[in-house]
Amino acid sequence: MKNPVTLLLFLAVFSFSSCIKSKGKNGNKEPKMEDFHTVTVNEEYQISLPKFMKGTTGLNEEASLQYQNLFKEAYTIIIDEPKQDFVDVYKELDQYNEGITLLQNYRKIQLQAFTSTIQVSHQSEVKPMTIHGLDAESVEIDGHVEGIDEEISYFLTFVEGTENIYMIMAWTLKSKKEEHQKTFETIAQSFELLDQAAAAKV
Repeated sequence: MKNPVTLLLFLAVFSFSSCIKSKGKNGNKEPKMEDFHTVTVNEEYQISLPKFMKGTTGLNEEASLQYQNLFKEAYTIIIDEPKQDFVDVYKELDQYNEGITLLQNYRKIQLQAFTSTIQVSHQSEVKPMTIHGLDAESVEIDGHVEGIDEEISYFLTFVEGTENIYMIMAWTLKSKKEEHQKTFETIAQSFELLDQAAAAKV
């Protein structure tokens, strides 16, 4: 069982990332799919990522996927764990709510851990959705992190898979939120389990 998301590792990147402002902004323009490429992880899932982001290993040690662009201040990770492990551990801790779905429990517990480490200035309503046939929920959060002058904007998407449950997290400086929002949404909505992708081709 993985611990609730720990911010220290992947937020530390902001302490050394570039403060250079990029020339020009894409604003809220719809991303072009030719600017993305598909990445396959552990022969388990695939996701489309912008070509300007490159793989890294320093954002979160528990993440199965880590991509970033320091110049553009754009970061994405995916954390996943077996659904049954999650249920068993939080039932044992008496923190699992039988009155809501597994996905809702996961989102609630991860958000509690997440928001306890930052000073939240804005949190959107939870948005239920379906991503390639999978139940999912998303939420956006703006907040201050100790030691960083500018607010950070986070885009969190929780997806219930067949065997695992996933958290897709993307973040940037709040000043670049509008620039990256559509791209981050495209990343999350491209998530697909490989067995489902194979079935769709049959």
